[in-house]
Amino acid sequence: MIRRGKVFRFDDVCIYSDMEMHNRMARFLMNRFQNCQVVFAISPLLFKSEKYKQRIFPKILNAHSDHTRYYQVDDVGLPDVPGAVTKAAHGLFHVDHRLLDKSVQEASIVASCSLSGSRIFVPPFNKWNSDTEEVCKHHGIQLVKFEDGWRCMEYEEWDETHDLWYIHAREFTWDKFVRYFG
Repeated sequence: MIRRGKVFRFDDVCIYSDMEMHNRMARFLMNRFQNCQVVFAISPLLFKSEKYKQRIFPKILNAHSDHTRYYQVDDVGLPDVPGAVTKAAHGLFHVDHRLLDKSVQEASIVASCSLSGSRIFVPPFNKWNSDTEEVCKHHGIQLVKFEDGWRCMEYEEWDETHDLWYIHAREFTWDKFVRYFG
C-alpha cells in the first residue's frame, strides 16, 4: 500500500522503460530521503516502443477522440522491479478509465493488479470516477487519486515539504533529475 510520508511514484513503467535509469533514480531517492517509498506503476499491454521512445502508446493517440485506439496494442510484458520498490498497477490499457463501463474497468483493474502483483491501482492519466472507486473498494485495491495531493515533477518545482510526487522517468536525463532537487 501507499504509506504516509514522502512517496515518489513512477508512472508508465513497462518493458520498454529504461529500467537501469528507473532503478538508478529509485536508489538515489531512497538514499537521499530516508524511509521514502518508491512506487512503479506498471503497464503490461503496450505498443511496440522502438518508435515511441519508452512510451506505452504513441503520443498522437492523445489527439484522437476514440479511446478504443488505446486497445490496439501489439506487445505485452512485465518489467523487472527491484524488491525495495513498491509495485502498482496502471491498467491493462493506458486509457482514461472514466470512458469505460464499470465491468470493463473491473477487468482492467483486477487483471492489471494480478499481473503486477499489487493491490494498488494508479489510473492512467490520473482519471477515475465512482465506478473506479467502487471496483477498487470491492476488490480490496487501493485507488491512488491525483486529488489526494500528488504533484508532477515534470511541471512543478521541487518543494521539500511536500510528500506526494509522480514522474514519467523518460522525461528526464540523469543530470536533469539530480538537478531537480536543488
